[in-house]
This record gives sequence, structure tokens and C-alpha cells, in this order.
Amino acid sequence: SYFISLAPMPTNFSSLYLLDSSSFSCNMYYAMNILSFFCCIASVAAAAFVSPRSPHTSCRPPTASSTTFPPTKLHQSASPFSLNGPSEELLDLFNTQVTNEMAASQLYLSASIWFDQRDWEGFASYMLSESDEERGHALQFVDFANKRNIPLSLQTIPAPNSDWNSPEDVWVDVLKGEQDNTKNLLHVAEAASRCQDYAVLAFLNPFHMEQVESEAKVSNIISKVRDEDKTPGLLRQLDHELGSEKTV
Repeated sequence: SYFISLAPMPTNFSSLYLLDSSSFSCNMYYAMNILSFFCCIASVAAAAFVSPRSPHTSCRPPTASSTTFPPTKLHQSASPFSLNGPSEELLDLFNTQVTNEMAASQLYLSASIWFDQRDWEGFASYMLSESDEERGHALQFVDFANKRNIPLSLQTIPAPNSDWNSPEDVWVDVLKGEQDNTKNLLHVAEAASRCQDYAVLAFLNPFHMEQVESEAKVSNIISKVRDEDKTPGLLRQLDHELGSEKTV
């Protein structure tokens, strides 16, 4: 039989002995394979000790997602909902809008009293309901301001008009009040937009849409009130409809 023997050497290297010269070529083939095997092991060991990988080194090249951007002013703002912080203009207009909403409530209340004293119960009920709604709007502004730590200072509410000569005069005054309130809300929105206070803008959106509905409805009522001369009894019918609408 033919075999290969590995014997220890004084230099700690292994020696290869071939026991049959007639099979020298065959044994040399196996010897070279074994020698290659040990060389591979030595290379791996050397690489591990000479140039270990840094634990912070990434195999992948940097991508766009690893790019760092300069911090914005968001964390430096006085308000976490505004990129640049609420301006003095915005704070003043927001505070004033509470007064505007309460003034609108007072106007509707005055109109309700005027109609009730003249036996227009439907109109009186409608106006009273609108007065409560406007007061609710003012409280919504107060609640939002408290959540945002917006300083508030209640202002004097001007006395509403109460001297009207006809139902048409009342409704025309109410429409003017709605139009003024629309403009006031737009001023608040413009100030919020200038200082990029998106929370205030989002808060105002429902009020803008409600103003569109309110102005359209009051304008339609005025048209019907003016048709009373052409269609006698129409005003009483409208009074009944509006009264039923608010009691549903």
C-alpha cells in the first residue's frame, strides 16, 4: 500500500515523506494539495490579525438617504406648530377675532329680540340659534389659544345695532355682519400664512367654509324677503320655515 506520512520537524513545519518512488508523481499531487490547503489557512489568519475590519465601516457606499441636512427653525420656534413662530400681528388678530365672534353673537341676539317683540317667532328663533353658534365660535378660538399658549385678553364688545325699521333692514345688517366677519377671518389667515403657522391655518379652514354657507343663505333669505311685495304672505311662510329649521 502507498500512503503519505506527515512527521513533525524541529522548525514546526511538517515534512512530507514519500515511501515509494514509483508513485512519486501521484504523491506529489496530493502533497501540493495539502500544502495549498495550509497556505490558505495561513492567509486567512494573517488577514484577520493584520487588518481587522472596523466595526464602524460599512460595506455599502453612502447613499442619498445618509445625507444630513441643516436643521430648520422648527425646534428653535416659540411655537411647535409654526416654522418661524407666531408674529405679533397674528397674535393681535387672533385675540381680536374672539371679540369679533362675540360681537357677531350680540348682533344676532339683538336681531332675535327685535323679531320676537314683533311676533316674528320663526325669525327670532333662527337669530337666537345663530347667536349661540357665534358664541360657540368664540369659545373655539379661546380653546385653541389655550392649547397653543396664545395670550388672550378679552376686549370690550361694542353694542350691536337694534334700531331697524323693517325685517329687510335686519337681514341686510346681518349680511353685512357676516361679510365683515369673513374679512376678519381672512386677515387672520393671511397673518398665519406669512409666518407659516400651519396649525392656525388648519384651524381656520372650517370657519372659512362656514362663512361661504352663511353669506349665501342670508343673501337668499334677503331675496325672499324682498319678494314680499310681489307675493303677499311669503314673509310669514319664510318665518315659519326658518323657525321649523332651528327646532328640528
